[in-house]
Parts: sequence; structure tokens; C-alpha cells
Amino acid sequence: MKLVMAVVNDQIAPGLVEKLVQKNIPVTRLASSGGFLRHGSTTLMSGVEGEEVQVVIQTIKDYTEKKKLERLEGNQCPDKVKEGLATVFIMPIEKMLHL
Repeated sequence: MKLVMAVVNDQIAPGLVEKLVQKNIPVTRLASSGGFLRHGSTTLMSGVEGEEVQVVIQTIKDYTEKKKLERLEGNQCPDKVKEGLATVFIMPIEKMLHL
């Protein structure tokens, strides 16, 4: 089992959570602050089995790419479009307990 933590831009968090839930990926949303993305951020956490890790990563990648394209089409500054919308960490889980 793995823990996927994604620090994402606040603006894309609701839609990304919806996409993950549609794929039956359990996700917990936490308000967060800090300097990773240099903007308002949300931390998404999901405990998944090994084979589901790639589904989570691909969903995040697809969704952030879609949002970057929407920004380009909206004529936003290209430098802002290049900024990351997500930082993803993948960690092994030694044990998970439901108490």
C-alpha cells in the first residue's frame, strides 16, 4: 500500500477531488499553507494499493494539464501557466489500521 500526497493549487482542488472520486479513489482533503506552490494550497491524501498509484498520478497529471491549457486559452501570462499546479509525494505505508 502507498500513500499519495498531492499539494495542489486551491483553485483546482475541488475539481481534482471530483475526478479522483469518480475513479473510486479514496481521497482526504486538507487545507494547507506553505511555499510549495507559492499560492493557496490544498493537500490531498490517498491511501491506495500499488497498482492504483499510477491511476492517481495520471488523473492528477491529466487534470493539471487540462487546467494549464485552459489558462493558455484564457490568455493568461505564459509564465504563470508554466507554474506547477501540483506537487506529488508517494510514500510506502507500513501498516494501515481502521480503528
